[in-house]
Amino acid sequence: MKRIFATFLLLLTLTACAAKPASYTADFFAMDTFMSVTVCGESEDTAREAAFACEQTVNALEPALSRTREDGDLYRLNHADGTVCTVSDETYAAIEAAVQYAELTGGAFDPTMATLTDLWSINTENAHVPAQAEIEAALAKVGYENIVLLGDNQVQLKNGAQIDLGGIGKGFATDAAADVLAAQDEGAATGALVQLGGNIGAFGANPAREGGGWTIGVGDPDDTADYVATVEVQDKSVVTSGDYERYFEQDGKRYHHIFDPATGYPADTGLRSVTVVDESSTRADALTTALFVMGLEDGMAFCAQNGIAAIFVTSEKQVYTTDAVASACIYTFLGADKGYNDAQ
Repeated sequence: MKRIFATFLLLLTLTACAAKPASYTADFFAMDTFMSVTVCGESEDTAREAAFACEQTVNALEPALSRTREDGDLYRLNHADGTVCTVSDETYAAIEAAVQYAELTGGAFDPTMATLTDLWSINTENAHVPAQAEIEAALAKVGYENIVLLGDNQVQLKNGAQIDLGGIGKGFATDAAADVLAAQDEGAATGALVQLGGNIGAFGANPAREGGGWTIGVGDPDDTADYVATVEVQDKSVVTSGDYERYFEQDGKRYHHIFDPATGYPADTGLRSVTVVDESSTRADALTTALFVMGLEDGMAFCAQNGIAAIFVTSEKQVYTTDAVASACIYTFLGADKGYNDAQ
């Protein structure tokens, strides 16, 4: 799960279009999380239609992206015992994107972590630290190289690999919602805030703010009812991965849900969260996970090489931003009174 400061965003959603009454908010539940789409437009009717079109698009994607729905392509692929499966256009496109970002990050993001995450069972009542032998057995099935894309929507999984698109699913859906908004008649959707379980897409102009930007809060890992910074964006997505989102404690140690594909354990890199600002929500979704796994030094270097706008929050309460942040958004550090240091 990717999460931004929820209370701040809810307040923003309720007030974002206050300067222009022609707006509509659709709240709904999909992909196991609360979602909200607020659209501003030339009339309440057009805004409502655009918001509902986004909702319908997200709901239609759920079977294509879920690995637990037995009526979905991903479930069928994961239970095909290595035989070639033909999947939908949407499922194939999502898998193709996942492989692309796995290759880009050298496997720091890996969509074949399903057997490992099932083993740890984080966010369930069965969460526990597995035996090392169990971890090694699960790792034997992990590796994006086990995904074979054959074209014509045909996919094969080798060596017992199973795909979990949770790392990019909500980003993929956010990008799909952006396409829906862009396809509306002129004036029908002049601005929109798409909040899909914490993956935030801010599109068009915010009529409540001079300049049209949308202000998104970056959560404080120690207090999710507060934030350490804000970013003002337009036609961008803002996505965060943090160790405080899903975790359990055993023998006095906390284990979070962001796994290192190299070790099979939760990534222990000295980071609390990573936020990425990007035009592609799918890319931002994948990169937040990958950068968390890489750690501060390697993550900052990767961002410099690839022009990624990212914000790193460390366990020592240091907040680092990459060079690309300055051109991607208006960044404001607000963490000093909470004990954070703007480490620029």
